Amino acid sequence: MRKADTSPEYQPKYKWRETWPGEGHQDFVSVDGDLQFGRIYLDLTTSSRARQWRWAISTILWQRRNILPHNGWAPTGREASRKVEELYEQIKALHGR
Repeated sequence: MRKADTSPEYQPKYKWRETWPGEGHQDFVSVDGDLQFGRIYLDLTTSSRARQWRWAISTILWQRRNILPHNGWAPTGREASRKVEELYEQIKALHGR
């Protein structure tokens, strides 16, 4: 018998807003103050990744060095938000912010 996963669901640290409010898309952007730094959305079109969450870090004006990968897929929206937020925290640390 397989043990059930009892790990708590990731709780985002930053604010997430609908990319197009009121349109009903499963598409969100992350915000830190007035900086929009990432996006997640439910991918319904990529055949090999359909029904997975696509995540990506946005271009950040003060960012001078990249950390890869800066985009990918995750099985859930919460996992995708975790990927974006963790990468953002790494970028902030790399740039002394």
